[in-house]
Amino acid sequence: MNIPGLQHFFSFLSLALMIFYRATLEFRKCLEYVFFEGSLLLLRDGRMHENYISPLLPEGRTRRCLACGTEDIKPARRYCSRQCRQRLMWTLSLSNGLLMTLNTRYAAFSFTEHYVALDVMPTWSNRISRFIYERKSGYSPANALKELILEAGEEWYKKRSRRISRSFSSQSVLEEKAQHNINPDSIKPNTNRIPKLSADQKKALRHLSINIDRLAFGDYVREIKKAYREMAKVHHPDKGGDGDRFKEINRAHELMIQWTEDPKFQSNNALPGCWSYNGYKNRWSPPLW
Repeated sequence: MNIPGLQHFFSFLSLALMIFYRATLEFRKCLEYVFFEGSLLLLRDGRMHENYISPLLPEGRTRRCLACGTEDIKPARRYCSRQCRQRLMWTLSLSNGLLMTLNTRYAAFSFTEHYVALDVMPTWSNRISRFIYERKSGYSPANALKELILEAGEEWYKKRSRRISRSFSSQSVLEEKAQHNINPDSIKPNTNRIPKLSADQKKALRHLSINIDRLAFGDYVREIKKAYREMAKVHHPDKGGDGDRFKEINRAHELMIQWTEDPKFQSNNALPGCWSYNGYKNRWSPPLW
């Protein structure tokens, strides 16, 4: 048996496999970049393609954390943890300085597994400028957005250091990222209604495993009764369930039925599938879903 020959063969094979793996990874990232570019246009132009999958809410309406995209979240929750939400909210608030400097009217923030994007519409134009940053290994969307903000801010300061006026520096940065094929209405947030609930009523929703979106967009009376029946089948003492747990479910059902007799809603400006910024209020809003 030619041992040196086998060693050379396995060395060559391992090298070939490593090259193939790296090429496959890069090809996947390129495909996602193209898909990311097109998917935002399809989503925000209101022409959803039948094979489109949102980075925040995939096909089948799997619940994902709105701050990092992970599927590891509890029922009726929108975030995997409070820390995850606070981290992204802090980074979004950090972006307010950049957006105000760029005289932003509306903005939208989206992310996928490998990229984050910040779309900006200035007050003096209806053209959208898109800033894209590649997420490094281990980077959360919040970390990648922070790097994107610092990168855009550094570019603005470079132009400003050349004795260019603030307004012209902003205009120059935006024109370099301008996209001519994005509908300007695509990042204007839509007004939607959100159920206005007390702390006890929110707790009741968790006991019934009801997402608040089901009260905003559907027949909320039917949704509450349906959820109660499903929970009762599992936790009723006659079915082998826990009596104390069943009492909590009954109490939660009574609270929510009382709410349906005089439901109250509050308005909110938001976009489906991405975070939206309103320059008139200097405030970010979470996605509709």
